[in-house]
Amino acid sequence: MKVFGEFEFDEKAMQLRRGGSIVPIHGQCLELLVLMLDHAGQLITREEIRRNLWPDSNVDFEHGLDVLVNRLRMALGENSKSAGYIQTVPKKGYRFVKRVRFEPSGTEASTSVSRIRIIARYASVAVLAALLAMLFARTRYDRFVPHHGAPAPTSSR
Repeated sequence: MKVFGEFEFDEKAMQLRRGGSIVPIHGQCLELLVLMLDHAGQLITREEIRRNLWPDSNVDFEHGLDVLVNRLRMALGENSKSAGYIQTVPKKGYRFVKRVRFEPSGTEASTSVSRIRIIARYASVAVLAALLAMLFARTRYDRFVPHHGAPAPTSSR
């Protein structure tokens, strides 16, 4: 889970959340966000973005990228006067300026806890089975092996 500002980005689910609510973001806009989060603080050139998002395409890249960045800014709640998340470096590219932290997601933490619980259950059952096996063996052992000082059983014919 990548956390920045008031947002959380779940890489496994590919979902952006703000205050627990899913922010609708799809397609190339989502791909651009992933690229920017992976290179937070670094300048990402327009050419790098083109190679990543439009590798084999002959679209009007310049206009398409401008529209895409504006869509991402709107999803992040930025207006044209503030660069709280995405900084434009004129004629060069863009930089994601917000600090990004990595945190384990709730599903990862709960998965670890549930695995530990399952392992603990199996271990408990195994210990209980071993104790029962030892008790059973002990009762059988006493029937066939005499105690020290006790007379050996005689067979009657």
